[in-house]
Amino acid sequence: MSQSVRRVLVLNVGKPMDGNVADRPEAYALREALPDFVVFVCSAAADAQAGTLRFVDEYAALVGLPPERYEVLSLEDPDDLVACYQHLVECFADLRRRFPDAELLADYTAGTKSMSAALVLAALDSEGRPEVQLRLVRGARGHQATVIPGTESFAPVSGVHDVRAHRFVRSARLALERFDYAEAAATLDQALQRELSSPLRTRLEHARNLCRAFDAWDRYELETARTFLDLYRRDWHSWLTVLDQLAGVVRAFAPGQPDAPAPRLAPLEQLRDPYIAVEDILFNAERRAAQSRYDDAVARVYRALELLVQVRLWLGHRIDTSDVDLARLPEAWRAKLAGRAEGNGTVRLALVQAWDLLADLADEPLAGWLAAERPRLLQWTQHRNYSLLAHGFAPVTATSWREHGQTGLALCRAALAELSRTRVRRALQHQQFPRADLLPELD
Repeated sequence: MSQSVRRVLVLNVGKPMDGNVADRPEAYALREALPDFVVFVCSAAADAQAGTLRFVDEYAALVGLPPERYEVLSLEDPDDLVACYQHLVECFADLRRRFPDAELLADYTAGTKSMSAALVLAALDSEGRPEVQLRLVRGARGHQATVIPGTESFAPVSGVHDVRAHRFVRSARLALERFDYAEAAATLDQALQRELSSPLRTRLEHARNLCRAFDAWDRYELETARTFLDLYRRDWHSWLTVLDQLAGVVRAFAPGQPDAPAPRLAPLEQLRDPYIAVEDILFNAERRAAQSRYDDAVARVYRALELLVQVRLWLGHRIDTSDVDLARLPEAWRAKLAGRAEGNGTVRLALVQAWDLLADLADEPLAGWLAAERPRLLQWTQHRNYSLLAHGFAPVTATSWREHGQTGLALCRAALAELSRTRVRRALQHQQFPRADLLPELD
């Protein structure tokens, strides 16, 4: 039978004052909806209350429904909102299994107030496709506020999908508060699968695209991030400027070609603020810490400190830590590194070596800072080396992040500030990614 059922109506049944069901809103709903299958939601007889179960057969006969085309959901206590809601949630889930392709309608006109409220709540909470459509029979009210026969009209409940969307927006905002842009985008995608009003759809698509932009940026898929941010260039132009600088740094550190006409890191010299990549990685580390991913946060701080000295050695002294030109080093360093060349003649510098070399170079603005902070830098590096993502197995807990991990972040920012103070760096404005403010609460 499921193949022949294209429309299912879940209908609350109330009690007619005069016993005549033909003029009731339920009868109008049945005639107007033309369902292939009906679930009559009734109150069971109890104590002195007759209930509405006894009217079901009359409604079925009124519209010619055979027994196999309807069933009854009998509620023991029609005033128990929670029990009514639970029964109706189970009812919708069962209908979806039995009639997976059918249109689901829910008419909450009749019944007790608790029955109406429960049917609306269950319909809103019923996840799946197709969505439950809420319906209401309206009309002029007469004696005891009942609808006067002949004045009935079907009133579609508009905006209900927008109401549903509020729940998805709240979930997306919670994800954004922890910088989980992938989850926020996926949540908004679920909301966008619904029949939303045009203004709300536009608003959610805008937020979803921005979530995808920052999710891609978080993974350093910079071209994808640019594609999405470029859709809203007017509002995000300063972020696009930062992206351009980051893309330039990434290109400079890409594997070089043996026959390239210029040194590998030469593109750094064309950028307004290549040091902004260091700052960006520090923001990335803070986002990982906000997600309690402290190992990842420490790994990113290490990369930021490493990138800082790599960029500084090249821009200030034309020294590439992955292929050191010994002729550019002080005599003492040439002698120290001459015997460390690899089989192909390449000399590479580890992080601590790079710091020490930078501190020994003439006219280096960070030399004094490095000399003063070397003990703290070494201590931080030692703690980092114990972690699982470095050379050890020690977990990076929230406590160790606060007591040790953040020290590296602060040291790196202090070095950047020193470069700005000495006018070596012409800093562009950068900031942490937006959180829930990327998707304001719906009105």
